[in-house]
Amino acid sequence: MSSSSTTGRTPYRPQARQGDSARPPKGRRGRNPGAYRLVRTPPETPDPPLLDAAQRAVVDHEHGPLLVLAGPGTGKTTTLVEAVAARIAGGTDPERILVLTFSRKAAVELRDRMALRLGGARGPRATTFHSFCYALVRSHQDAELFAEPLRLLSGPEQDVAVRELLAGQIGLEADGLARNEWPDELRACLTTRGFADEVRAVLARSRELGLDPSALKRFADRTGRRDWRAAASFLAEYLDVLDMQGVLDYAELVHRAVLLAESTAPSRSFPHDFPYDAVFVDEYQDTDPSQVRLLRALAGGGRTLVAFGDPDQSIYAFRGADVNGILDFPSAFPHTDGRPADVAVLTTSRRSREGLLAATRLLTRRMPLTRLPAEKVRAHRELAATREGGTVEAYTYPTSSAELDNIADVLRRAHLEDGVPWHDMAVLVRAGSRTIPAVRRALTSAGVPLEIDGADVPLRHEPAVAPLLTALRAVAAPIAERPEEETPAEAEAEAEAEADAEAEAEAGAEREAVAEGEAAAGAGAGAGAGAGAGAGADVGVEAGAVAGAGQPDGAAAGWLDTETALTLLASPLGGMDAADLRKLGRALRDEERAAGNRLPPPSDLLIARAVAEPERLVVHDPAYARRAQELGALLARARAVLDGGGTAEDALWELWNGTYWPQRLENAVLRGGAAGRNADRDLDAVCALFDTAARAEERTGGRGALNFIEEIEAQDIAADTLSSRETRPDAVRLMTAHRSKGLEWGLVVVAGVQEGLWPDLRRRGSLLEADRIGRDGLA
Repeated sequence: MSSSSTTGRTPYRPQARQGDSARPPKGRRGRNPGAYRLVRTPPETPDPPLLDAAQRAVVDHEHGPLLVLAGPGTGKTTTLVEAVAARIAGGTDPERILVLTFSRKAAVELRDRMALRLGGARGPRATTFHSFCYALVRSHQDAELFAEPLRLLSGPEQDVAVRELLAGQIGLEADGLARNEWPDELRACLTTRGFADEVRAVLARSRELGLDPSALKRFADRTGRRDWRAAASFLAEYLDVLDMQGVLDYAELVHRAVLLAESTAPSRSFPHDFPYDAVFVDEYQDTDPSQVRLLRALAGGGRTLVAFGDPDQSIYAFRGADVNGILDFPSAFPHTDGRPADVAVLTTSRRSREGLLAATRLLTRRMPLTRLPAEKVRAHRELAATREGGTVEAYTYPTSSAELDNIADVLRRAHLEDGVPWHDMAVLVRAGSRTIPAVRRALTSAGVPLEIDGADVPLRHEPAVAPLLTALRAVAAPIAERPEEETPAEAEAEAEAEADAEAEAEAGAEREAVAEGEAAAGAGAGAGAGAGAGAGADVGVEAGAVAGAGQPDGAAAGWLDTETALTLLASPLGGMDAADLRKLGRALRDEERAAGNRLPPPSDLLIARAVAEPERLVVHDPAYARRAQELGALLARARAVLDGGGTAEDALWELWNGTYWPQRLENAVLRGGAAGRNADRDLDAVCALFDTAARAEERTGGRGALNFIEEIEAQDIAADTLSSRETRPDAVRLMTAHRSKGLEWGLVVVAGVQEGLWPDLRRRGSLLEADRIGRDGLA
């Protein structure tokens, strides 16, 4: 059902009303005479778009492999959708058409556009490479042996797993249990993050090429590389750990899917040998070798494979993308008679104006593409613009601060003098972590509204996650440190020891009293001073009895330290401000003085003890003590959850759901604005935290809350999210050039184009040189 209304009230058609004229006959019950009947609105089928000759040639392609060179703005997605629609209109079953792309966002967009174009017709499967591989591997699992769904390691989880295995190599080598021995010159690097990144690259490269540990070992022996030989042994150990935990990383997922596709064994989800009459691939230039192998198994041998791509847009080499895939497409996917695959070109740009296209031609002339037909490359790079205009301007500045000031000036002038909306402008940089903070400070101080993309941080650094992890650590630490239960004999022996200690203390006190009396009798003229000293000693003993209770400064009730308590009180879990904390501290100190303690402990320590024992706050004014009391009760409930055998996820839910914080965030999201966007980000972060906790519990079982916290704090890279965050509609977009792919604005400022830095043409050396590993030899 669909509705064309944008209001909160559901529109009801008058003819759907069941009134007196349509009253059911007597004896028939179950219908309300005044009820409304929902009427299905038939979907509207839009008119097909007008295609140019090049697009029409692609749509009319019937059989065999075809590479479509499609530059930015040439109507690539429209052509793909129309090609799919034409096949379905010609009688092809949608289930026999497969559409593959690379990002979740692109897959959703393709599905939406195909659904709109096809109307009520059933659409084909449009998904990402990894989603397809997951379905394929999952469909071949034995239902009796693998009842649980297949679990994938996220990027941060894989990073932690590799670093833990590398760190454990040192201890295993000391015990003589290591399965692999790294060269002496690399052992000092085993615990560094940089070396872990290089090992991950070697693992991914090996699986992309289809190399198992033994094949990588043979390759290392042929090339004389001891480091690759050690990496081969590490790969075997790493795969054993993944199998033991029942998880896969993304490279291993695609590798196993390729093996299944090459074996062409039918399954429940794939009852035939991949019954696809046509396979369409978007952004083919971003494929890696394993994905090319998968496509060869799915649509090789001269079957219909239509790949859209642009070798000039291959910018994800750091993620494993290999531009050689699109350059070798004609020879890698020949026709059944051995001819190279056909190559088509979309020649009309509807996005870039003539001035921009002329500037890009000057650059692309320096980048030859020798493995593709020369006439096709020439047509691909000499696009015809549908709109005139467009300018490219280059500015040089003596300092980086002068550059940032002038960028702000360009943006302000464009908005105030030329009327360009803020949201129609963007600033692109090369390295987000190094450049975005400086650009943000300069533009914000100049009054330019900004919406920053690419500022994703590890989960532990999210503002909404930090207080939850702090609270979880506070309630988990005492439980982890709690000693095991004593046997009756041990308890009896401990009681006897305590009784002996008390008797000895009483005897010692009597001896001290006798000695003090003798000293006082002989003091004479110093009796007054001695009395004063004794009074001071009494005060000190009294203060120590009340304040210390056998605990050092900074300890509160044995389990909650002062810093943690104050942090939680000031966080959204506590919701107290500085004024309330001062009032509560003064009240607690006054209470101590009223109890006879003339030198009470610091107010921070008293507040921490009160939170640890919230029943102390019952007698205080709720105006300043209520939230501290509620926080103490919340922590007590979370401790009870863990004490009862609950998981980290259970304790986190108790901490999250036991406050008004979720409701405040929800209300902020509904109100919108800047606060609403921040609240939306916080909710996304909390959802990611719960998802991570659930995945950790499924993957490793009951490892405990502290182990979960250590795993979160060990993650140094950001995880992927299922949904994109809301963007500010009236602001300039600030992002890296990689994130801008597929987007367009009226004015784009590219910052930091420094010769030698961007583009960085220096050859990057590395210890393990993963990019030199080839299937048949050194790359």
